[in-house]
Amino acid sequence: MAGPAAQEPEYAELIAELAVFRDERLRRQPSDRALAGDVGVSPTTIGDWLRADRFPQQIDPLLKLVRVVWAQAERAGLAGDPAAAAVLDEQTWRRAYQAEARRRADGTRAAVEAGQGRAVLERMRPGTPLAAMVDPFSLEVHRAIGSPVAGLPVLPAYVPREHDHRLAEVVAQAAAGASQVAVLTGGSSTGKTRACWEALQPLRERDEPWRLWHPIAPTRPDAALAELADVAPYTMIWLNEAQDYLLPAPLGEQIAARLRDLLRDPRRAPVLVLATLWLDHWDTLTTRTTPERHAQARELLDGHRIRVPDAFAGAALDALTDAAGTDPRLAEAAERATDGHVAQYLAGVPVLVSRYEDAPPATKALIHAAMDARRLGAGPHIPLAWLAEAAPGYLTEAEWNQSGDNWLEAALDYVTTFCKGIPGILTPVKTGNPRNQRNRRPGAPAGTGAGQGPLYRLADYLDQHGRNARAAEIPPIDFWTAAAAHAHRADLTTLGDAAWARGLYRDAAQLHKHATTHGDSLAASVLSYHFHTLHPTDPRPAQWAAAHASLGDPAAVARLLSELRGAGADEQVTVLLARDPAAHAFLGDPAAVAWLLSQLGWAGADEQVAALIERAAAHASFDDPAAEAWLLDALRMAGADEQVAALIERAASLDDPDALARLLDALWGAEADEQVTALIERAAAHASLDPLYAVAQLVNALRGAGADEQVAVLIERAAAHASLDDPAAVAWLLNELRETGADEQVTVLLARAPAAHVSLDPLYAVAQLVNALRGAGADEQVAVLIERAAAHASLDDPDALALLLDALRGGRGGRAGHCPGRAASCCRALRSVHQDR
Repeated sequence: MAGPAAQEPEYAELIAELAVFRDERLRRQPSDRALAGDVGVSPTTIGDWLRADRFPQQIDPLLKLVRVVWAQAERAGLAGDPAAAAVLDEQTWRRAYQAEARRRADGTRAAVEAGQGRAVLERMRPGTPLAAMVDPFSLEVHRAIGSPVAGLPVLPAYVPREHDHRLAEVVAQAAAGASQVAVLTGGSSTGKTRACWEALQPLRERDEPWRLWHPIAPTRPDAALAELADVAPYTMIWLNEAQDYLLPAPLGEQIAARLRDLLRDPRRAPVLVLATLWLDHWDTLTTRTTPERHAQARELLDGHRIRVPDAFAGAALDALTDAAGTDPRLAEAAERATDGHVAQYLAGVPVLVSRYEDAPPATKALIHAAMDARRLGAGPHIPLAWLAEAAPGYLTEAEWNQSGDNWLEAALDYVTTFCKGIPGILTPVKTGNPRNQRNRRPGAPAGTGAGQGPLYRLADYLDQHGRNARAAEIPPIDFWTAAAAHAHRADLTTLGDAAWARGLYRDAAQLHKHATTHGDSLAASVLSYHFHTLHPTDPRPAQWAAAHASLGDPAAVARLLSELRGAGADEQVTVLLARDPAAHAFLGDPAAVAWLLSQLGWAGADEQVAALIERAAAHASFDDPAAEAWLLDALRMAGADEQVAALIERAASLDDPDALARLLDALWGAEADEQVTALIERAAAHASLDPLYAVAQLVNALRGAGADEQVAVLIERAAAHASLDDPAAVAWLLNELRETGADEQVTVLLARAPAAHVSLDPLYAVAQLVNALRGAGADEQVAVLIERAAAHASLDDPDALALLLDALRGGRGGRAGHCPGRAASCCRALRSVHQDR
């Protein structure tokens, strides 16, 4: 593309010019749908962008749109047209986008601070004014069992439990102005979503214009990504069944990263994220793996968990008995629920389980197919065509012969019937077709049937029941054949992995083959690796992968090249390279581009290495300094000195101090002394101070570069302006200031009263801050922090509690006499609270 335009337009002007260029200058105008397919978003999103009805959440898809239109312009012979070069220049778009993003955030905050917040926020998307959110079922709160008594409210009377008190504290902090996250975890139908609904009441009573945003259409991940950039202060983000947002790859990690950015942006505070998760999904998202699959989600969720117990017990059970006199539904649940499973009973679990167990064989087969689809990787909306074709495989010959010609209609009537006021075993999913297609048996279209025909959702409790009761069951062949034909394309790779894990290699191959055809960036390498392991001499899987793999994801292409080379599939490597992956690779992830460069180099594709180097140095996205460091190393190893210099000129975002430290290390490795010096000066004066713990990494990097003066500037800025949320990071900063003799800055930091502002979680970090404050002689702040801990800290971690109590006593061998009288009493209060809990 051409260089930057002489006069850089505003974002609104630029998007209008792009729409006009697409509509009037291109001979064959690409439709919104065609552009959406190339960019990877919905046609509605493309239309909204070009009409300026929506500001893009991320810059990379927007730049991809610009590249697609540029390619159309080249084919139309407009590449040399100055007007085309001006409207399609990536660097102009990047600067205009970033300026507009800052303008929007600053404008919203300024309006709120000027007292105009209500009018501004009422007009902004996303979200609905909280006062208008009066239907709990629109937010997926479970309906309760019915009652013959007329005039009852739609939900039974609510009995608060311990988790409600913890959730109320989080909501109160958000109401006071601090962005917060709460993640309620527990089994199905234990009351997680109802607890979130009840927790909204304090926000309804606030003067600020709180809104609630529940992103669901066209899909939950797409909806979340499309509008996260527009989330304004005083927004409550409702992520019921948060796994539907955070598990899908790669959108889940993008959503988690954007939420983390939102939560730490003071200009957009306060926002409140309420999420619910089953326990197994919590484990999946928060457990470290190699390679890391959910690193961003883990960082988002860690430390914000509120456990919802399965059963009512103790004081909650007593309160339930008292409340039962006012609501017959509570009375029935209190009498009939076993083992304290009151919430499950209210949600109709006994009815669902009874109907499931009593279902006729053909109907139960349909239910088992739905259970297996969910537990083996399908999303919540299951195509009826899949279930209908799979169900016969679950029946014996006699059962199938007795099922009758209308078995599917009868089964659907059974599973969709409401019982005691709650939805049935399977619930039809509403789509754009207003007609009820429930009783029309679908055909069997060739290839994947994603998006064709009716969709159904399995009741949550039976979903969970199926994961446990059928964990050891291997579905019949009909299930896998129907999955290959009808499962949603986003689920094909996961289902193929499930088939492989169960020794169903032919079915796994078919599913991975379809996933490859439909653009799954990982399925091709999985297909090649698995079947080379089984049949080293069979070239067909590798041939298919090389010929059909999507070339847009550089990490996936690099992995496939590695797999093919490891299998000795030289012919297939040649086929893949002939498709020119260097020209198609998306440049938004510099680390992935670096990996692809190394694999192309190993494959001897020198021309493609050179082409990709030129593209990366000129157009790669540099929003992540850590990824910039990867690419710098790769270019340096390839001997691309000129491109290294060009890249350094464009690199170095100052928003992430931890990643910035890694970039400094990479620049040292590239021997870019001049750029290192310039970056050190910029980092000390302008680097972000959030998160504060990452500033510590940057300080270490600056010290390693011998930049002591810049270290002093940075920690002085941190003392005066850094966020005081993280107790461990504040303790580090306080100790750092004392060790460097910055007494004036110690005074500045203490004057900001960190003891009154830091989070009380985790306790071991509070203990570190107690010691740091005591070392600075700030006894009054020690007392303040101890009082807060005694009143509000979570005492679930006994090891951390022991550390805190030791710090309160003055530490082993410490000066216990320095603990003021109030602190000593707080030590006793902490012990008393801990014993009560």
